[in-house]
Formats: sequence, C-alpha cells, structure tokens
Amino acid sequence: MDRFDMLTRFVETARLGSFSAAAALLGLPKSSISQAVTNLEKQLGTRLFNRSTRSVSLTSDGETFLPQSIALLSEWDALQSQFITSADSVSGELRIDMPSRFATNILLPILGEFISTYPKITLRVSSVDRKVDLIKEGFDCVIRVGALAGSSLVARRLLTYPIYNCVSPDYATKWGVPQSLEDLANHKLIDYSHTLSHKTPEFEFMKGEELQTVEMQSLLSVNSTQAYFAACASGLGIAQIPSVGVESELKEGKLIRVLPEFEAQAMPVNLLYPSRRQMPLRLKVFSEWLVDKLRENKKPC
Repeated sequence: MDRFDMLTRFVETARLGSFSAAAALLGLPKSSISQAVTNLEKQLGTRLFNRSTRSVSLTSDGETFLPQSIALLSEWDALQSQFITSADSVSGELRIDMPSRFATNILLPILGEFISTYPKITLRVSSVDRKVDLIKEGFDCVIRVGALAGSSLVARRLLTYPIYNCVSPDYATKWGVPQSLEDLANHKLIDYSHTLSHKTPEFEFMKGEELQTVEMQSLLSVNSTQAYFAACASGLGIAQIPSVGVESELKEGKLIRVLPEFEAQAMPVNLLYPSRRQMPLRLKVFSEWLVDKLRENKKPC
C-alpha cells in the first residue's frame, strides 16, 4: 500500500470518527482501514488515534498530523491535475457545504449538467445551516452568504442577493402592513440567529452607505434558512429574506414585500477554499463551472 492510500484512510477515519464509517465511504473492508492506520503509526513512531470499541479520536500527535496530511493530499491532487486534459479524466470526491436555500434554489436545479460533464466526480453536498470547520471536517470548499469574518481562506464572489422585507398575507390581515419605520413598534420580527442568542432583535436597513437598525419585538428565533422562510410564510412575523427563492412566492401572492425603501444591505455570496496553489482539479472545474453557470443565468456576481 502506498503512502497516499494510507494518508487517505487516516484522513477519512479522522473526519468520520470511526474505521467502519471510513471503510463504508471508501468501499473497503474495515480491516484494511485499521491496518493502514496501524502501519502509518508504526512508520511515524507515534499513536494517531485513541481507540474505543465504537469510535476513535485523535491524539495530540494525530491533531498535529491531520492538517498536514490534508495539505499533502491536496498538493498531490494538484500535481496530478497538471496532466489531466479531458473532463472524463477528472475524478475524485468533492465535499461542499452551503446554506440549505442556496442548495435548494440555486445549485440542485442546475447540478445535473455538471454531473453529466464530469461523470467521475462524486459530489457530497452538506446543507445543514451551521458553520463547519472546512479543514477539520474535510470539506473542499464552502459557500457562505453574508459578510466574511477575517480568514486565511481564499474567497471568490459568486452572487449578491438583494434583501426583501416580507410578510405573509395572513400576517398582513391580522396585523396590517407597516408603512413607516415608526409602524414597526406594532409589529413582530422573526429573528435569525445561528446561536439562538438573547440579543435584542433588530430590523436592519441602509441609509445611504450606513447600516441602520430599529429594535423590534420578536416571539420567535430560528437558526435555519428553511425555518426562517417557513416561519414567514406561516404568518409569524416580518422576515428580511434574501431575494433568491422568494421571487415566485411574491409573484404568486404567497408573500408580500413591505417597506421596500428600507431594506438591509445586499448579501454577498462567496465560494471559500483553502489555497489556490493546492486547489485540486475537481474543485477548480467546479468553481469555474458554477461561476459561468450563474452568469449564464444572469445572476448578479
């Protein structure tokens, strides 16, 4: 067994937390995974995993070795890609994380074309609306909506979403439609928070180049984009929703746009990945395809 096979089995075991899960993912016997890790530990002269009957966890040496292993495998992929010229030759697994509504409304409807063009690339799409650790969890790239915090990751702009203030017809019937910022004192805001924190909910809007806020009452906080949209459609309050995926609801009257002159700052959407220098070919062709496809569909980049 070559060293790259051993590294691959080590990385997948670390990511999934068990030999059995790594074996299932790679389509190999469990014994071949555990033996590869044991051989790697012997070569390195250190223990990489703490083992129990049901799971494994990284030792301190394993935690040090994991990011280096991922980087080495990425460099190997990049080196191989220099000698691959046809779409049929691009292969491997591509792990992507993104918000659920981006997956549902943007990526999945057009993904069939990519799969047809690159039939040897296996896609694993995560859309659980939580912040993932790209390196530790073994993702090739993530798609993020909103302003980016400081990061060593490379960012490529994909889209910019306008933000619409929306309510449902049921909500409008029960509470009326706000006509001014002062009217918001008599309305409820659906609060979106990754951490479901106890911060005071705020209605955001742009005044020139400055972000302004108005504190509002809220009886509901959610941490999922799907739940946020569903709560608005169910009449539970005002939501400030990215335009993607709500245009049809607005046209069909399932949602009503309110206070269009007081809308939040447009949200950027970026593709993030670790390094241009170590970019695997499967990631390169995916990112180029996605940007081209969004431009073709006249989405704003």
